[in-house]
Amino acid sequence: MRFLDSLCPPAFLYALFLAVHLGFDLADLALVTATSKVVFGGITIYVLDLLCKLDLGVVSWFLVAIPFVVTSLATSVAMGIQLDREFMKIVTK
Repeated sequence: MRFLDSLCPPAFLYALFLAVHLGFDLADLALVTATSKVVFGGITIYVLDLLCKLDLGVVSWFLVAIPFVVTSLATSVAMGIQLDREFMKIVTK
């Protein structure tokens, strides 16, 4: 647990996010996917922690936040497109 205590907040948040996804993959018996996530996730955690140690914590937070922001925007756009299609069906009737 000393390793987790020494991580900066963005790296720790990413480690928690990775642990949740590893749990999903292991529950589905997706062992190859879980293995690749462990390797690349470990590298990502190391890079995020290294950025924090180099006083680039803002960059580290930015790299952690990008996937959440992009996913939120994509979901919003997809929901907006679906709502527009339903609205057009009503208008054309």
